[in-house]
Amino acid sequence: MAGEITLQQLFQTPVITRVVSRFKTPMSLFQQWMGMLPGQSATESVSGRHIGWDIFDKTRTMAKGRAPGTGPAIASPKPIGHVSAVAYRSHEKIPLLREQIFRTRTPGAQFGQVDSRGQGYIARQTQYLTQRFRNNREFMVSRMFRNGWGLKLDGEDFLLTENGAAGNVMDVGMQIPAGNLSNLNMTGAGNIITANWTTSSTDVISNIYSINEAMELLTGHPLRHVWCGTAMFKALLLNDGLESVGGTAFRVFESLSARQQRSAEGIQDSGFDVIFRALPLVTFHVYDAVLVTPELSVGGAEDTTANTDKLIPDNRVILSPEPDSTWAGWIEGSEWVAENWTDFGKEVFGLHTWTTPSIDPAAIELKMLDNGLPALYIPKAVCYATTTV
Repeated sequence: MAGEITLQQLFQTPVITRVVSRFKTPMSLFQQWMGMLPGQSATESVSGRHIGWDIFDKTRTMAKGRAPGTGPAIASPKPIGHVSAVAYRSHEKIPLLREQIFRTRTPGAQFGQVDSRGQGYIARQTQYLTQRFRNNREFMVSRMFRNGWGLKLDGEDFLLTENGAAGNVMDVGMQIPAGNLSNLNMTGAGNIITANWTTSSTDVISNIYSINEAMELLTGHPLRHVWCGTAMFKALLLNDGLESVGGTAFRVFESLSARQQRSAEGIQDSGFDVIFRALPLVTFHVYDAVLVTPELSVGGAEDTTANTDKLIPDNRVILSPEPDSTWAGWIEGSEWVAENWTDFGKEVFGLHTWTTPSIDPAAIELKMLDNGLPALYIPKAVCYATTTV
């Protein structure tokens, strides 16, 4: 009879309350901080994939003097440089068979609630694909500070890897000078970091101000931000110099504030920003974010130490001026896309997504494309320092 249910159904409690993820959506903090998200101030679009910029430096030289009644001294024209680059192209699709998603329930909905076209499932797969592309960008921006990344070839696919890793078919360098890497021999006068920052007696204050002095010499952009992980922050809390200069009667930091950025689910970022009393002009950003690179995808697990890679290793710090499009930005390239057989095509810039129907069997393909590249216009403006010697 209509409305009758089985005994098994009677005693079951198939109540679905929500869809859960066992970890939050990764943040796009570096992109947001640098103004490199789509539409932000440090993002620009160019037609095609081949990009470049000219270099015409300001001058620190002075004009020559001449005796009265004589003609002018001769000054040589200022040389003009040029940098050429090619936007990195990411392109993926997820095929979804209509047979598998037809008349299924929406994820998180109750049993018996039918989504006849599977739109809820399609929407979640679109979100998943979009996040993969955002993670791609976050990885590249983080490696911009680390002097670039590499590419390995897996069949017809390129896999993002570390710069200089074994088996790379290409390395994308950012041209950060060797003196701005490792222990920071920035001016050729010797390393600035000569003792471990994890040792409480190390003069971190002197190191920071020496780096700021070297930045003035190299570019004129002052040091204002240090990015590190929690392990480094905990060591700095116990630093003798930061405590004594900041005042032993006070806490070592002047302010410690949680960042207001939140994930797609509304979960607050676990990181925080710190200003030490002894270094009031420099903000320390504690950022422990991890991503799974293609070469670390072992068994599909995304929450294990073996499969995740920290954007900032424990013994490293990133040092930079205030974020500004004058020294770094994101350049979106473009290409021509036809979204179906009757589409004449159009030029799309940067990140673009669409769906394509297919037959035999009936299916829908979610497609996503991104052409872009982080551009470090002034490589000497940043440092990627090793805090151990």
